[in-house]
Amino acid sequence: MDIKPLYIGATLRDSGKTSVSLGLMQVLRDQGIDAGYCKPVGQHYVRYQDKNIDEDGVLVHQVFNLRDEPYCLSPIAIEPGFTRKFIEDPNVQPLEREILRCHETLKKVHPMVIIEGTGHAGVGSCFGLSNARVAELLDAKVVIVTAGGIGRPIDEVAMSLALYRDHNVEVLGVILNKILPDKYDKVKDTVAKGLRLHGTELLGAIPYVSLLTTFTMGQLAEEFNYPVLCGNDHLSNRADHTVVAAMEPQNVIRHIRENTLVIMPGDRIDNILVSILVLSRQENPGGGLILTGGFDPHPMIEPLMKSSNIPILLSNDDTFTVSSRMKDLGFKIRSYDTDKVTRLHELVTQYVDTDTILDGLKR
Repeated sequence: MDIKPLYIGATLRDSGKTSVSLGLMQVLRDQGIDAGYCKPVGQHYVRYQDKNIDEDGVLVHQVFNLRDEPYCLSPIAIEPGFTRKFIEDPNVQPLEREILRCHETLKKVHPMVIIEGTGHAGVGSCFGLSNARVAELLDAKVVIVTAGGIGRPIDEVAMSLALYRDHNVEVLGVILNKILPDKYDKVKDTVAKGLRLHGTELLGAIPYVSLLTTFTMGQLAEEFNYPVLCGNDHLSNRADHTVVAAMEPQNVIRHIRENTLVIMPGDRIDNILVSILVLSRQENPGGGLILTGGFDPHPMIEPLMKSSNIPILLSNDDTFTVSSRMKDLGFKIRSYDTDKVTRLHELVTQYVDTDTILDGLKR
């Protein structure tokens, strides 16, 4: 039976398109369906196998050990100056042909293809490849992913619905993501009723899971180019919450728990020693330190720091600047985040109506 492509759209950036795509691919594999993947328009690319490939395409390629040519998973990489060049010479046909060529290549190997969009329905309009247009081009059906709450997600879904309908694209329904657990039932029921008023259905309601938003000390070092003083073998330590050690040592102790990131000036020997002691005595040692201000660690304590197995990063910036960067900090899932990939599988299995989605793709 022919299965239409499934286009995973969103209302905003970081709504959870990639997370839902990863979970869906795993659930489909459980059902014996070897789904392919493509992100036709990639705004955040990396160099991978000698090509500019969207980082989400790289993730899926690695997690599922796909044999597909990576380029087919990410045919259009939005490089610097891309939009300006298009506006000066607005010919979208070569771009559309490349997307179609890659899609046909994937269809020869996979019985269905999950297509991940980029942002809301209108993103990409500036170069003729809005999400709505790409879904139309590939004759795909759409599921929109949006993030928790009630009023704002419904408003944003309504705007996306209008553009998809303008392109004659069928929207199967909506997946509401990152719902606060203590408000789960109320939000789910109310949003389901609100979406019906706009002619669409709630196909999934996924609770907020803190594990999916945590990051590692290694990711921090990579993101901000922080030199690693010590603890290179433990950069996979998670940082679940952050403490700025601007108080006296006896007060710092009260704020450090499992997987704590402690930020402090590099000349605060007292707080450095206390933080290392408390972190290393945890049942499952994790977290780490960022030493700010460009201070070199005191020679008397450097051997202790290096023998602690606690990752310690260095920054020339002041403590306020470093700690301010932590607000709303988010990292893309990486292929080595096996605990997160497994959790996404569980969440989509439990909270998303994949049977209804599949039935819709077969109509």
